[in-house]
Amino acid sequence: MSEPTGSTLSPAGFWAYQKESWRSLALSIRQAYRNRRGGVVATVAAVLALPAGGGFLFWPHSDDIHITSHDDSKDVVIPRCVQSLRGSGALPKGHHLWIAVEFPNKAGDNRVVFAREATMRSGRWHAEQINVGGPGHIGNIYTLTAVDVDGLTHEMLATTVIDMYGSKADTLSAGADLWRFSSHGYPTGARPRDEVNVSRGTDQRSCAEIADGQRAKP
Repeated sequence: MSEPTGSTLSPAGFWAYQKESWRSLALSIRQAYRNRRGGVVATVAAVLALPAGGGFLFWPHSDDIHITSHDDSKDVVIPRCVQSLRGSGALPKGHHLWIAVEFPNKAGDNRVVFAREATMRSGRWHAEQINVGGPGHIGNIYTLTAVDVDGLTHEMLATTVIDMYGSKADTLSAGADLWRFSSHGYPTGARPRDEVNVSRGTDQRSCAEIADGQRAKP
């Protein structure tokens, strides 16, 4: 994305760009820390190496990817099935928006599960029926992340994600079957753009169980 020229950048727009730049940097540092691959040092070093007067990074304000359906400044309690996650923003041509669920595993390492691709149209996006964790996880903390995915990575995710709902196969316990792509961090072609921290409430029904219940009603 090109940097806006000084003649067209208003003071309000300038500070909006700075806010988005530092927010993006904070996300990068957080991801590097969780992945524990030396990324924190590399990210900070890259910022410190910027020349004087050139330390500001710019992204077009209208293209910022934001989650708007959940307020990260508040304690967000969700059921197991998030019926809809919504937001605003746009991506470069050929890119796709995926929703990932992050959580610590039993060993304390960060896990990333790519849950669902979002639908984007006219500067708005939404992703429906996202399962966040398995049954019995009341009070567990998760992070829902909107991820900018390039074309090659999207093809990998789209052919790897397996929807077990409606199949004859037995559904195993959470994490025991290959029903979602999961990794310790983000692939090279995936860039986190916004996130919201949530905690699981008492509703333990999966999205499939809710859909089954609605179909069973007379």
